[in-house]
Amino acid sequence: MDIDVFCQSPTNLDKTVLYRKERNFTFILHNEGWGIGYRKGNHLNYFKTRFLEAEIVGMSHPKEAKTENAYYGDSKSYVYGQLNSLYIIRGGVGYKKLLNDKPYWGGIQLSYNYSGGFSLGLARPKYLYIIYANPNNNDEAYLSLEQYDPKRHYPENIYGGGPLFKGFEKLKPYPGLYGKLGFNFEFGEYDEKIRAIEVGANFDYYFKEIPMMALNKYPNYFLTLYISIQFGKRYNLY
Repeated sequence: MDIDVFCQSPTNLDKTVLYRKERNFTFILHNEGWGIGYRKGNHLNYFKTRFLEAEIVGMSHPKEAKTENAYYGDSKSYVYGQLNSLYIIRGGVGYKKLLNDKPYWGGIQLSYNYSGGFSLGLARPKYLYIIYANPNNNDEAYLSLEQYDPKRHYPENIYGGGPLFKGFEKLKPYPGLYGKLGFNFEFGEYDEKIRAIEVGANFDYYFKEIPMMALNKYPNYFLTLYISIQFGKRYNLY
């Protein structure tokens, strides 16, 4: 297929370099956390791009709230009732459709995109420092690092949150699916450089409920709103 026919647009007749491929890295903020992502796309025609994407994001429960043990001034903060921290890995395919192109001197290019694929939730159990009285000396106490158990651990005997990376050896997978819809605002003068902001919504569905908070219903889906910042480039392979 002739490259001029492949990529010609009424608003871009004076553009001399026409690109077939693109890739970008993404920083993601959503209403329950943040994450990073990567996309690699192929231009099917001037107006439509097919892309592969991969993301990893953290997901918090809307009822999470940090607290401290009021009886110990040097206690550490923690989330009472939190059974697991949740991380989500997504991988899928999507399409981007150009709505209006930016003029040759620069401006904002508007597109919309939709994607979907597999979503893998990884639940990491939470560990806490628990206070115990010393049986040999009532005036002393000691700390024990334990996985949170709502039947044995209460605000009175929880000293604080455990080490940041404790529990990764016990990650439990929860397979599922996801779908996403977004609007992409690309700005800048040069077509080979991708500088864009994207806003949209993402839906994750899991085949089993994920235990996140002990005192709340375990969810098996998440609907989140996101904004992402993208940096990348377009290129040709000769």
